[in-house]
Amino acid sequence: MEPVIRGLYAIVSVSIIWFFSGLLISSVERIAKRFQRADFSAAFFLLGLLTSISEISVAVNAGLEGVPQVSVGNLIGASLVILLLLVPVLAILNKGIALRKTLASRNLLLTLVTVLLPVLFATDGAISRAEGILSIVAYIALLFAVKNQKDSLRKEVRIIEADISSDHASLWWDGIKIGAGAVCIFIAGHFLVEQAVYVADMLGVARSLIGLGLLSITTNIPELTIAVRAVLKKHSDIAFGDYLGSAAANTAVFGGLAMASGGFLVEKNEFIVTGFLMTIGFALFYVFARSNRTISAREAMVLVGLYGICFCAQIYFLTGGV
Repeated sequence: MEPVIRGLYAIVSVSIIWFFSGLLISSVERIAKRFQRADFSAAFFLLGLLTSISEISVAVNAGLEGVPQVSVGNLIGASLVILLLLVPVLAILNKGIALRKTLASRNLLLTLVTVLLPVLFATDGAISRAEGILSIVAYIALLFAVKNQKDSLRKEVRIIEADISSDHASLWWDGIKIGAGAVCIFIAGHFLVEQAVYVADMLGVARSLIGLGLLSITTNIPELTIAVRAVLKKHSDIAFGDYLGSAAANTAVFGGLAMASGGFLVEKNEFIVTGFLMTIGFALFYVFARSNRTISAREAMVLVGLYGICFCAQIYFLTGGV
């Protein structure tokens, strides 16, 4: 009976995250557009952080409950989903994504390295406070790098269409909705972490593996919502910077978790395999993005195939293959 009840808790938690994430998207887009008029680099990081509310909720709750491993797996898995599944699938559906003047090559490389840091730190089986500090420093360095790239980000990266009002009342109302939604998502995240720990203990697998496999797609609901809207509106340029910003924000959240927890152990076997595949995938992502400043549908299929290998590896570990 308990597994059924916990299953219902998980379904309700996911539903709450789905509903409030969708509710927040319009407000997030309007605020991002407002910032875009003055400085798109501010919108880049603002949107990245706000669409990572689910990951932040899981991280805080996992830290409070003494199971930071769940969040580490979730953060790494979420970045994997964004760059090797979500963006490539959009490229396939849109027959390619144009990336011209969205990010300079050096900043794209810096972003991918920043996103890769958590899984590299996890491959030795231990997360230290020093590694958390390095993650925060890398994120700040990325912030300044994008900040200094003036014209290309401001002029070429477009957020998905949204009506926007310039009055302060509208901005405050959007802020209130984001705050209320964040609270609801935080509460749902608490129950989701509890169910993740229960499933991990029931299956006898590492708690970080549950976050890496099962939670990573769930907490990418805000990005998934943006993706669906992009496809429906037939945008070929699907706000590429928003996805990179969200993936990079996961590294910042990882850094905060490591610093707050003061160091902890994780199951290294799963992260060695995932880290190896992510490194290959990100390297291919960079090469594809630099070729004619686009990711073609054919190139995207290669990335999705690599994600499929990662997914199979996660299933292997979940079924006791460690």
